[in-house]
Amino acid sequence: MKIIDLLNKIANGEEVPKKIKYNDKIYIAKGNVIENFVDYCSDEDEWCFNHYVRYENLNDEVEIIEDNKKIEKLNIDDIDYFTMNNKINEIIDILNEMREE
Repeated sequence: MKIIDLLNKIANGEEVPKKIKYNDKIYIAKGNVIENFVDYCSDEDEWCFNHYVRYENLNDEVEIIEDNKKIEKLNIDDIDYFTMNNKINEIIDILNEMREE
């Protein structure tokens, strides 16, 4: 998505991505979209995203970072695979917990 498109979404009060990546840094949306105020801040950068927005880079691309979606559990009805199914589902639970941290 281009920076200008992201700014238009903010200005129009539309839903905006929660996380973006720009210049190899990840920024998280802070603010209130209803009041047309959203800023993207990063723990690894002392400046927020709006510091980098200039006329000359409005056509630069920002990468939208999708939220980690949970891995769905297997559903194997075969009795021979019951033990393996339980172990795999335990591993999936652990992975999903790690993603939430």
